[in-house]
Amino acid sequence: MATSYEDFSPKFKVGLVQIHPKPLDAEANFSTAVSGIREAASQGASLIVLPEYHLTSWVPDDPQFATIARTAYSYVSKYQQLAKELKVNIVPGTIVTSDPSQRSNGVAVEASASENAALLNISPFISYQGELLGSYTKANLWHPERPHLTSGPASQSSMEAGHARPQPHSVIETPLGPVGLLICWDLGFPEAFRSLVMQGAKIIIIPTFWTAFDMSAEGLAYNKDAETLFLKSTLVARAFENTACVVFCNAGGPKKDGYVGLSSVTMPITGTLPGSFDDGRPGVAVVEVDMKLLDIAENNYKIREDLARDDWHYGYSHSTEESNRGRQ
Repeated sequence: MATSYEDFSPKFKVGLVQIHPKPLDAEANFSTAVSGIREAASQGASLIVLPEYHLTSWVPDDPQFATIARTAYSYVSKYQQLAKELKVNIVPGTIVTSDPSQRSNGVAVEASASENAALLNISPFISYQGELLGSYTKANLWHPERPHLTSGPASQSSMEAGHARPQPHSVIETPLGPVGLLICWDLGFPEAFRSLVMQGAKIIIIPTFWTAFDMSAEGLAYNKDAETLFLKSTLVARAFENTACVVFCNAGGPKKDGYVGLSSVTMPITGTLPGSFDDGRPGVAVVEVDMKLLDIAENNYKIREDLARDDWHYGYSHSTEESNRGRQ
């Protein structure tokens, strides 16, 4: 892992690029993403985030989806060059790839994998110096994804008999401080957040492709805005219960097609910060963050202090070794 790090101001701006991905048109979507990143950078953003599936949209039944995945990781190096040029930190949403480990000098090479190769949904963190500081493979797959994707934990070979299960979540040291990456449906699992917070994460970034139609017709008959309610409620709850800055970037698009957007930055005490999206319209939003707010929240609630206690009583581990022993 690269170690590029220098102190940034506790006040910084986050760019949320809420694009509407064209199905299976990676080049056009990349061009749209680059335009959005440049716009956010011109407004002073230090961190810029894209949505999940931003290169392809979500069309896994089309054979082209897997075909694009064979070389999609090459876009990471393009985002690295852009980050270095603009001097901004970039989380380029997620990239579905068949084998991100097959690359030379940071540039992906075409995999020899067959049509049946496992597809991973990966979110990278790129520093303002163009370094790939770390990445995360989606652990909690939404049930329609499971026939098509392999989860992060399932993709790791250390799950052999006699070995401890791999840790699905780890913190990345970045110029903005310790960051945790999650993806879309991970939002539904407070355990994912707690795992990152107990490792020191202060900022949790969540690229997402979440629509109103993720709810069934039966559920929508009770509340047509069920997914909007889920997102707004859960994002605020996760920020408060973890004393964390939660950066959420969703895909945008027409409301008739189910796009809800709502890309936002959420903090304890204040909730959703001004400048965040309140709908699904594609565009760019730049939100100012003051990390001092986390200190104020911790001084009041002392959630992180309690989590760090040796006698913490909810079964969360205080070391990787202890955690691994408990999962064998």
